[in-house]
Amino acid sequence: MPEIFEKVKKDVLKTTGRKRAGLTLGLIEMGMYQGGFIGGMHFSPGTDIVMNKTPLKILLEQQPYEIVWAYTYHILLHEYVHSLGALNEHQCRDITLRISEAIFKEADHPTIILAKKGIGAFFPNLQLIYAPPDLKPDGRPIEYIDDFDSGSYDYYS
Repeated sequence: MPEIFEKVKKDVLKTTGRKRAGLTLGLIEMGMYQGGFIGGMHFSPGTDIVMNKTPLKILLEQQPYEIVWAYTYHILLHEYVHSLGALNEHQCRDITLRISEAIFKEADHPTIILAKKGIGAFFPNLQLIYAPPDLKPDGRPIEYIDDFDSGSYDYYS
């Protein structure tokens, strides 16, 4: 995941000229409920990004590596865009799609499919649920990824 995140940061800098450092990534079981799930969250103005382990585990079991990679990239990109100040969900999705299209070019690339159709493109029978920005996974253990954003020490550009 740190390697995928480094690509996310480079791609965002290349396409938008913006960057941010000092973020942490935590993996947490947020489950899948009522046929839906939350893929990841960023808690503005903080430095934490959390990613839901449950859909990631299902993808690892059911999908080829390129889909797992694209999903991870998509979630990290989306949450990184939030961390840069795009707090409105619709705006964040639009920016995520523009960056994905600029980087991957082919319309059938899994990352572009995820950005256009949502995570449900690879979980076709799920009704997705998006949490409000103030929902926090309080009381659930978070597994933090070591050296997630260790390559940079500047905070914003």
